[in-house]
Amino acid sequence: MYMSTIERLLTSSVAALILEVVATPKPGNVHRYHSYEDMGLEHFIVSSSASIWCFRKLLIATLNSGLRRETYVPGIGETILCCVRNSKKWHRGGNVNLGTSTILSILLPSILLTEIIHNKVIMEDLSFTAKSVVKNTTVDDAVKYYEAIRTASPRYLGRVNNAPIPDVYDENFEHKIRSNKVTLYDVLKYASSEDIVSRTCVNGLKEIIEGYNYLKTFFRRYGDINNAIVLTYLKLLSKYDDFIVLRKHGRKVSSYVKNRASEIVKLIEEDFDRGFSALKRFDNELFIRKINPGSIADITAVSITLALFMNEVKV
Repeated sequence: MYMSTIERLLTSSVAALILEVVATPKPGNVHRYHSYEDMGLEHFIVSSSASIWCFRKLLIATLNSGLRRETYVPGIGETILCCVRNSKKWHRGGNVNLGTSTILSILLPSILLTEIIHNKVIMEDLSFTAKSVVKNTTVDDAVKYYEAIRTASPRYLGRVNNAPIPDVYDENFEHKIRSNKVTLYDVLKYASSEDIVSRTCVNGLKEIIEGYNYLKTFFRRYGDINNAIVLTYLKLLSKYDDFIVLRKHGRKVSSYVKNRASEIVKLIEEDFDRGFSALKRFDNELFIRKINPGSIADITAVSITLALFMNEVKV
């Protein structure tokens, strides 16, 4: 009965990851005309395709939990690690999917459980279910998540000292996680003060649902999936600090990016052509300065997943 839902979730997730990366122009991000040395369009496309089997296994496990009316989903940490490892097998680039894999490993089972328990997906129920799913993560999930981070090896991570969670680069991280009974929820909760990816995972997918609502609005207004994605990204960029920008460039640059994005959103609403010209200039500026708001891109991609599944946007 629910295999069609699983099929829709898998198609929506992979399609969304590809649609996000090809959407042009997203200031500072990889897209049709901009690539970085270790991140290109082809890396994201291959990585997206390689993730489908990881998510399928997770959703089958979720189905079994849902039929028992449980919100414990086994294998969330393993799924994130699977996505990162599969990505690395298929391309020679850098980290292109740690953030999206993390959020999707919460979103996808939460959607399926919501449909099983409530017979339909309403955002309030989805948010409540997602909070329960992440709170029920385990110590094993945390260990696998650390392994995923170490495998992805993102350049923007700093060191953690005197914290309730171990440093990801600590060779004894697994022993410390297990001896202190640190769950994936604990790890994400600690990181959520700065990292929007972790924050949305623990707060009931607030930013994902927000992005989904923006996407619906822009698609209805302009009738174009590319413009709807770009404007959703820009709107989110105008509201939230990007963790990667904060880590690599500092708060002053992060504030500049937010404020400039906000100005361009307003300009597009007043005069679309003038606003889009300003958007292209902003994109070139950030690309030249190597300011890549990758965390906001992750939020955008997962928002597209939700919109596709809910049949709110069409290509």
